[in-house]
Amino acid sequence: MGRPLLASPALLLALLVALAMPRTGAAQDLPTLSGSWTASPLTEQWSIAAWGDACGPQPQPQGAPGGAVQIRQQGSELSIAGAGRAWSTTECWEQMPGLARSTHSASGNARAWQTRCTTPPKDPRRATVTTSTQATDARITMTETGQYQFIIQDTTCSASVTRTRTYTLVQREGAAPPAASAPPSAATAPAASEARPAAPRACDAPGEPARLEVTPSRKLMRPGERFQFRALVMDAEGCALTTRPTWAVAPGPLASAATVDATGALSLDADAGEGKLGLVASVAGKGVTVAIEVTSPDRYDALLATSGLNEAGESDQAATAVIAAGTIGGRTTAGEDVARQRKNLFVAIVGGVAACLGFVGLILLRRGRRSAAGELEGPTSAGVGGSGGEGAADAAGERNGAGVEEGPESSGASPEAAAAPVRPAPQARGKICPTCGEHYPGEAMFCGKDGTQLVPLN
Repeated sequence: MGRPLLASPALLLALLVALAMPRTGAAQDLPTLSGSWTASPLTEQWSIAAWGDACGPQPQPQGAPGGAVQIRQQGSELSIAGAGRAWSTTECWEQMPGLARSTHSASGNARAWQTRCTTPPKDPRRATVTTSTQATDARITMTETGQYQFIIQDTTCSASVTRTRTYTLVQREGAAPPAASAPPSAATAPAASEARPAAPRACDAPGEPARLEVTPSRKLMRPGERFQFRALVMDAEGCALTTRPTWAVAPGPLASAATVDATGALSLDADAGEGKLGLVASVAGKGVTVAIEVTSPDRYDALLATSGLNEAGESDQAATAVIAAGTIGGRTTAGEDVARQRKNLFVAIVGGVAACLGFVGLILLRRGRRSAAGELEGPTSAGVGGSGGEGAADAAGERNGAGVEEGPESSGASPEAAAAPVRPAPQARGKICPTCGEHYPGEAMFCGKDGTQLVPLN
């Protein structure tokens, strides 16, 4: 009966191989995500929950232009540099002052990350931002959701935002570059653009400039070409303005080979080399940079196929810049200024009350001193040997004539008057009876034995 339970060596070996195969497959390393990628423009969508007049202009989508990026896989985390920003999967995309990471998690196969950032508990700006990143071998998607709330002038300002960006693989680190004539595969095809330039409105009385848009946000050009960029300036309500931006070529290796006129027309020299170029449009001190990549005619088609641009070598997105304060960060600063003003006002009020109390206390102290001085100058007892009011009056007159001041023990004053800060009186001279020679204190007037008037001792 026991023998059928025993397997043959061949069967045991087969079972071991079968059990080891899934483990081996799971342990195989996934392709690295390090390499050259292209980033789509960052889209931003706001949802307003509560926004009163005191909150100021409502936050408007800002976004960010796309472009070429370099991704480095370091352990289970990714670091991404390019398209105007350096970023990592260990942090949130939002960079609001005071926002700090509270939690972070990463999957074991380096394909999923989530980071949560919050403001400190005592910060009047309450913000919670969650950044989630999902990756395949050739595509990375970043999605960030944020909740913002603050109170200004007893008005609650609450809004939420969703930000998205997609990264598409161009060339993996260590892999051979793709053939120039090869069409892009489905895995490396750029994602469809989601954001579009704003549709301006014609208004009879537009406001101040609040938003600048330049189209396209990215452009692929050849040496010797000329391209007309389009700029649009709007107010906070989306009304088009006649304001025109100032154009300039950003400093860089190709800056000397490019010129731009007042209308935004960019011209490249015929002998311009390959590389990246920046074109800056600015209004009221706020600017936006358009990314331009210059390539030779031989490489133009291959680079266009993997750039995520349309057939004209242009991005469908607009590079935007907020000119007027209207974002969450701008209103937060205003709220902090109001809070600082309230604090200064409170300190001023407390200081004024303290000064008034000090003045009243000084008056009361002076009155107390005057009262104590009056008690010290009042009538006292006639001293030893005195028998009536007349003797007391004579004694008082003699003391006043001699300029002698009474001490606390002989004045009969109250303890409060004795405690008053007065100068100590000089000790009075004693007296003697000329008849019997008996000694008496200085305040005595008559001898207690025979009534003879006392005389001062020499």
